[in-house]
Amino acid sequence: MATSRASRSSLPGIERALELSEARWYGADLHVPERRFTMRWLEEDVIERTSFLDTRIDAPPDPGISIDAAQVAATALPAAPIGWLFHTSFCASTLLARCLHRAPAATALKEPLVLRRLSDARHRGWPLDGLVAPAVALLARAWHPGGAVVLKPTHVALNIAGDLLAAAPGSRAVILTSSLPDFLISNLKKPPESQAKIPVLVERALRATGFAARLPEAALRPPDLVCAAGLQWAAQQELVRDVVAAAGPARVRVLDLEPLLANLPALVVACARWLQLPLPDDALAAHAREVGLRNAKATQTPYGPAHRAHEAGIVIARHGDALRRADDWLHTHVIPAMRGPAAPG
Repeated sequence: MATSRASRSSLPGIERALELSEARWYGADLHVPERRFTMRWLEEDVIERTSFLDTRIDAPPDPGISIDAAQVAATALPAAPIGWLFHTSFCASTLLARCLHRAPAATALKEPLVLRRLSDARHRGWPLDGLVAPAVALLARAWHPGGAVVLKPTHVALNIAGDLLAAAPGSRAVILTSSLPDFLISNLKKPPESQAKIPVLVERALRATGFAARLPEAALRPPDLVCAAGLQWAAQQELVRDVVAAAGPARVRVLDLEPLLANLPALVVACARWLQLPLPDDALAAHAREVGLRNAKATQTPYGPAHRAHEAGIVIARHGDALRRADDWLHTHVIPAMRGPAAPG
């Protein structure tokens, strides 16, 4: 047992002592250079309703309690069975995570900030020794007796997927991805501030894999943001291939967006079985059907295949020329350099 000074919980007027064996003392942040975690008390309803457990946690501000990573590493923490949900961008990973969140049997943690911090550190070339294992140990604590945990890192954390799998030797992973047309359309649906991040994400994805060395010089100079988004997609697909090749099919399976959305209940059940989650098929399928009727990131908003198809049609009507130019450019300069299994069919 490890305790620290008292901290105010999410319930006003209540003081709680830090207890590392309790999953509700959530590892909310990690300062990599100082090698310190920030722990916050979070009730499970916060975990369920929050789309991204990073700086956007849907809970009142709380400075939390700081604790050395070495202290976490030295503490024997109770470990739940965990399943990894890795993903590329804009591929319904939040939807799948919500479908797999079935307390008390399984709790899904969507994009924990500590994993983003580790990914950023890897991108900057900082050492991760002694940080990955305690981060995973904090996230792998069961929220209910006998319950499992589904961990969905941010898409940029594909660069540390191998480290995360190594820190949880018995775990399995699903990598959710999407086709090139889906990815380009999704990018065009985003606001300008999101599209402005594309060049940074391209550079980040390229640095995480050896793909850039196989590309012609012209591929590294996309003429517009749609082409740049296509280059990002290709680099992410190459990174997915790297993860699968390193971990092997006994631990990692790749799932595409289209079949997932075409038969959401069946694919959610298949994912749960592969990840070895203790979820009954019939109840899980019914839950997936219900979740699939709402926007995964704005759960009060109705959504579904018809909404998605309508939005895609609007994008294609408005940006058809840009999409065609990007497709031509990518097939000329980028896609020929991709390895077979990662290339579009």
